[in-house]
Amino acid sequence: MVEYDFYVNNGRKIFDWISQQPNLVSIAPFNGEKIYCVFNHNAAQASKFKEDLIERMLEVDIGNNTFELLLPQLRQIKTDQLVYAIELPPSTTAGITLTNIGTTFVNIFPDFNGRPFFIDTTGFKSMAIQVLWNKGAGSTGTHTMRIVDDVDNTQVIASGSLGTGTSSDDFPNVTIPEAFINFKGKWRLQAKSTVTNDDPIFIGFRLYLRR
Repeated sequence: MVEYDFYVNNGRKIFDWISQQPNLVSIAPFNGEKIYCVFNHNAAQASKFKEDLIERMLEVDIGNNTFELLLPQLRQIKTDQLVYAIELPPSTTAGITLTNIGTTFVNIFPDFNGRPFFIDTTGFKSMAIQVLWNKGAGSTGTHTMRIVDDVDNTQVIASGSLGTGTSSDDFPNVTIPEAFINFKGKWRLQAKSTVTNDDPIFIGFRLYLRR
């Protein structure tokens, strides 16, 4: 359960809109300016409700036209964002070779504890991921790459199998797990094979956050 308690101007239209939203448990009678309501929301639903509520309030409270002018701009900046990208020289033999990668996950970057990168998922629901990967001569196993929480690498944010040969593997719509919605911290990259002595080559990685 999530409780919402707030004041609004011209609140009748907001009250009516809230009354029609899914997962509503209860809403106090309308008194002109204060709205108190309870929803059966998880973290992701609560975030979405607040975003929708803000946009709805901007559409209603336009007494001096300021919000009316701001609304298109706010909608425009709600777009996908490139958050992290690394690309090694454009050659199929260049990159980081993970010698004898093993059958348990290891950091792709061997130094600086896997070179974790900062991430802020506030306001985003999903990701688009691209991996540039060279399976390496003689490698026969199935290769898997994942993104993990830097503090606790048992917390997996995303994971996927990579293609054979030299491949560009695209994962265009990966849902961010609920525990990592509105997350601020660091993530890092790991990989493994089903064959211990495989030597894949990491070429590049791109991560977009998607609304």
